[in-house]
Amino acid sequence: MLTNKQKLELALTQYRRWLKSIGLKLNNKGRVISNHKGFDIPDYKVRDSIPTSDRVVGDTYKRTYATQLPAGKTIGIAYNKGAYQVVDSTDIKTMGRKI
Repeated sequence: MLTNKQKLELALTQYRRWLKSIGLKLNNKGRVISNHKGFDIPDYKVRDSIPTSDRVVGDTYKRTYATQLPAGKTIGIAYNKGAYQVVDSTDIKTMGRKI
């Protein structure tokens, strides 16, 4: 029967044998020798000439729209729907009611 220390040494020798079998080099202490020094930092520079949506071209003044209603017409709520419609001035009192 093996002691815990002997079981650990056996497991380490089997592990080191497996590391060598997959092609890794080990130093005197049984640690993997790595020549990897890391990766280069990627270049995240951006060109300044890329067109973006915050560049406004053309006229930038606020436009005003004028609405002219025909004579005898007015604007009222379309029944009880919440939208607006053009209504005759004579029908404004009875609009939305059953007559």
